[in-house]
Amino acid sequence: MGGKKRGIMLLPGVALAAGLLLAVGCASTNVVLSKEKVSQGEKAFNEAKASNAAIDAPAELTAAEEKLSLAKKALAKEEYENAGRLAEEASIDAEYAQAKSTTEKHKKTAEQMKNNIESLRREIERPSR
Repeated sequence: MGGKKRGIMLLPGVALAAGLLLAVGCASTNVVLSKEKVSQGEKAFNEAKASNAAIDAPAELTAAEEKLSLAKKALAKEEYENAGRLAEEASIDAEYAQAKSTTEKHKKTAEQMKNNIESLRREIERPSR
């Protein structure tokens, strides 16, 4: 009976140790994930900026930049969940800014093509001399 009692007494200690290991493992995973999300946010922001989103989608690009800055500050304060969430939002805002910029470029190209076609039509319809 003494061995059984000792096993029961060890059980809370083992459970506590397992819980601590799990918490430490989750915390380090949180740190890595948050840093990766911030890095992805920076990449998305830089790509949007390179695509001239500052011209065609300045508000969206500014929102991405602000959220990325907040994510970096949260990471520095070890607020990993907040940092990860903000970094994800920054990525989404940057991707939206890039998509909006690309759409605007395509619209401008389409408008130029339409104008060129109209000019050609007028040339064709003009009586030859």
